[in-house]
Amino acid sequence: MAMEEHKSRLVYTFYMLTLFLCGAVLFLIGFFPASYSVAEQENSVPIDRPTTLHGENLVPPPASYNSFILFLIDALRDDFPNESSMPVAYDKACMKLSLHVDIPTVTMPRLKSITTGTLSNFIDIALNVGHTEQVEDSLLHRLKQRNAVVSLAGDHTWVHLFPTEFTRTAANNDSFYVNDFYEGDKNVTNALESELEKKDWKLLILHYLGLDHIGHVEGHASPKVNHKLKEMDNAVKKILDHKNMDNYLLMLTGDHGMADGGGHGGNTAAETTVPLYLYSNNCSKYTTSTKRYNQIDLTPTLALLLSVEIPTMSIGCLIPEMLQSLSLEQQMYAYFYNAHHLLNKARVKFGHENVRRSDYYVWYTNATLLHKELLQPLRSGNANSVSKVHYENAKLNYLRVAREISGQLSESLVKFDYGLIAVGLALTTATSLHIVLSVLFLDTATDQLQLDKMKVGQLLLSLVVGIILNIVGHMLDQLMTSSMLQSLLLVLPIVASVYLSMDVAQALIKIALPPLYSRRLKLSIPLPLSLLACLAIRTFSLGSSSFIEFEYKTWYYLGNSLILLIALKTLRRRITKANVELDGRHLHKIASACLWQQRKIFVVLILLTLMRYLHRLTSIKSTLMLFALLLFWARLRKFTDTPQAIFNGIAFLLVYSFRGLNGQVQFFVLPQYLAARFVLPVLVLFWCCLALVFVLGYRQALPQQQHSGGHSLLDAPRPSSNLLKLLQTNLTCSLMLVALLYKVQNIVLLPTLLITLDETYKLCEAYGTTARKFSVRLVHVYKIIMTIFVARMFYFYQGNSNSLSTIDLTPGYIGQTSYNPLLVGFFVTMNTYSAEIHSFLYLIVHTLRADLRNVGILQLLPSYAKAADSLVAPLYAALVMLPAAFYLCLMVGFRYHLFIYSVFSPKVLYDCYTVLVFYLVFLTTSLYFKLFKQDA
Repeated sequence: MAMEEHKSRLVYTFYMLTLFLCGAVLFLIGFFPASYSVAEQENSVPIDRPTTLHGENLVPPPASYNSFILFLIDALRDDFPNESSMPVAYDKACMKLSLHVDIPTVTMPRLKSITTGTLSNFIDIALNVGHTEQVEDSLLHRLKQRNAVVSLAGDHTWVHLFPTEFTRTAANNDSFYVNDFYEGDKNVTNALESELEKKDWKLLILHYLGLDHIGHVEGHASPKVNHKLKEMDNAVKKILDHKNMDNYLLMLTGDHGMADGGGHGGNTAAETTVPLYLYSNNCSKYTTSTKRYNQIDLTPTLALLLSVEIPTMSIGCLIPEMLQSLSLEQQMYAYFYNAHHLLNKARVKFGHENVRRSDYYVWYTNATLLHKELLQPLRSGNANSVSKVHYENAKLNYLRVAREISGQLSESLVKFDYGLIAVGLALTTATSLHIVLSVLFLDTATDQLQLDKMKVGQLLLSLVVGIILNIVGHMLDQLMTSSMLQSLLLVLPIVASVYLSMDVAQALIKIALPPLYSRRLKLSIPLPLSLLACLAIRTFSLGSSSFIEFEYKTWYYLGNSLILLIALKTLRRRITKANVELDGRHLHKIASACLWQQRKIFVVLILLTLMRYLHRLTSIKSTLMLFALLLFWARLRKFTDTPQAIFNGIAFLLVYSFRGLNGQVQFFVLPQYLAARFVLPVLVLFWCCLALVFVLGYRQALPQQQHSGGHSLLDAPRPSSNLLKLLQTNLTCSLMLVALLYKVQNIVLLPTLLITLDETYKLCEAYGTTARKFSVRLVHVYKIIMTIFVARMFYFYQGNSNSLSTIDLTPGYIGQTSYNPLLVGFFVTMNTYSAEIHSFLYLIVHTLRADLRNVGILQLLPSYAKAADSLVAPLYAALVMLPAAFYLCLMVGFRYHLFIYSVFSPKVLYDCYTVLVFYLVFLTTSLYFKLFKQDA
């Protein structure tokens, strides 16, 4: 009976986590639709260029230049080019402008903005890896319609977005392989030299990736950055000095910037500002300007200069400084065309009557009348007779119209699918409350609440209600699906949320109305108010953008405070207990003895306080790494036998050697070419040692499995012997892998994490045993909550944040020579979420290792061995899911907040991914419990 109960708790938790993730996915799809649509019927926006104005014929200007070059340097932030880093590019630029880049600051959405003139959806940051979308209308499509030759050299992302629009491509297929600093860029330069000789192209796109890769691997301050900028400067010089470049426009810019840590994806000024340097063989036409425009403004401006139609989706304004090569009549046409295009989009989006009543329609009318008056003198060729006042007024009115409509269209791009959001919220909220109530009333679940039992009648009722809701939702256009299959599949989450909501409602009624039942429902686990108060403070602080941006400070404060609080409570109880036993004699000796017993925890607190400053200690990096690896090896020694420990030690030496060969710590002085040759053998040896530790651990555990069937649990020297050995082996191997992936300055976090967890667990046990009323469950609850706090603290100590720019991609490419998305994703996840993953695994292993005889009371339940699957996993899951569900509700409330995409949205992706990571770790652990259940 007990075995079935424990099995059901794991299965029940698995179902709740699965349903929660389904709900989270539905919420994200509804909150971040896969593509924006400025107007419901884009085909109603006129495509052709206007040719009349109040009865006067207009002639679209021809292409201003014979050839255009878009020189795109990935992650070129605004302060990178200067007199020393890029002397030729800086000195010979006709004009230096700045562009504001919209979030998300990653490559694929930025390329879409440059070519289509529309803003990207925030979820494009996820699509950036897979390039699932192909752009349907852009500058490149318009050029292809005119049979213009367009050539590409560089990032393969362009080919995914525009598979048929390029005449020639020399794409870098390993765009995501961040260890490539130079080879890909050399290929781009070679292609550039070839294209300069051909000279049949209208547009040449060069996309260099090396700078971005250097930033990801070594940070923005790497000495390689300057070398790369010099290389880019030489490429610019090649173009400017080439004999074929007679009538050209060269645009040097970046797709996005680079954060101070070297990453990107966030909203800091360094990530959202890029330079735009313009080069031409007639610089005298350009006057100096230091203005900043939006990246989407490039699209309509280039469309005018290329003499093609503005893409339908474009909501950008013109960059006047780039039009100075045009005649006054052509400039007036450009301003008129852009305002006319945006006005047509506004008519489709907001309705003809609303547009006619708007202020910008008055500005547009005034501008067109002035424009008509100016046409005759402009065409007569007598520029001096043109009224400068009328010209400036017409120009300013056109620009005002464009900027006003562009701003309104940008705001209208926010499009939510409230039907999917509602289903997602219902499912996540219901599952979170369901598992919380199930854990709180575990003992009474089988008697009255019955939360983990399937009720057929309720399921049938939920099915009927779900089908009705689905049909009504589609009839009222609240649920929008593109196919019948999607409509049918949507029934499943609706039915699940209805069923769980009924369960939660019934449970709350039973709890709130106890007189209707023979006995009052009691909580099955004690609730430590101080810990729950800290959890509540952290959860409710998510309603503030400042608390989200600086969430690490919340965890640092609460985590350290809780450890100190438990330490002081335990100390007081120990002193009081000893004082009572000795009738108050030698109080100072008792106090000093009890204080000495807790010396380790105060050392840990000092270490945790210093941890946030350790990343600055570059001068002792090598010593710190050696000390950390030695300490780490000593901590893992208790999980391994002697042969495993030997290979473990060799693996750590190889980790140090790998970092030494890369020049990150002090090592034998070797020539660079020789050091590079040793890197691969060192990594191969490391993987061999890791495999040996794994095989030795499993070999030691698995043969015993055949003979353990006849032994009872009490005969075993420790509970869950085989299961424990396997989980310990998994934990050891996983920590060894992370030691390879971690940055040098972060490796010290690994042994510190294990020490902190160990000492915290000892405190929790001491606090539980000195309590007036001893409770094993109280000890478990303390350990679970403290593990979550410690895990989050170390997650932020590692340098992570709620900004996407702090994701470290470098570990994903260790030992790889090409881009493998699955392997890269696994390594980056292991590195980023190491503290979360290993804290949970360590808690499970610790719970299985703990012997109740040390506590002194054998008869109390649940025992430590059984608690791992009956209490620890469900409660841990509940505490992971509940804040995430609460935050999803907050997201709906803040959907029109100024910082919704810059602050709140990255956080929701992190939270959902955290639940997914826990789900995968829980699933793996549960499989071991199921396979070796005779040990559980």
